Amino acid sequence: MQKLAEDTGMWDRVKGQEKMAAFIASQGDKIEAVFANNDDMALGAIEALKAAGYFKDGKFMPVVGVDATAPALQALEEGTLLGTVLNDAVNQGRATFMLSYDLARGITPTDASIGYKITDGKYVWVPYQKVTKENYKQFK
Repeated sequence: MQKLAEDTGMWDRVKGQEKMAAFIASQGDKIEAVFANNDDMALGAIEALKAAGYFKDGKFMPVVGVDATAPALQALEEGTLLGTVLNDAVNQGRATFMLSYDLARGITPTDASIGYKITDGKYVWVPYQKVTKENYKQFK
């Protein structure tokens, strides 16, 4: 697989649709997959792909987003979105609270005290979770 094009849709569904329409116009059938850095841009790309004849009569394009939003889960159910990943705001908030709590008490935060891996003394890693048609219902 080769990257044919890259641009930003500014986290916006309409801009994602416009960028994808331009990619389709310039790259055509050379496009094999679409990876968007949020679900809104992925859903915009899906709209452009639909306008180009995809998602009917057996013509499919794998599209992947990030965030596991409600509209993305609906697209997974419909079969137009191949996958997304949960950008886990709940556990990011929990980790931020625990980090702040340690710092407020004058304690150096550790992996054990906040519940997530810390690297370089400043980066906290809250794992993403893969969401597909097989498991999307647990994220509703």
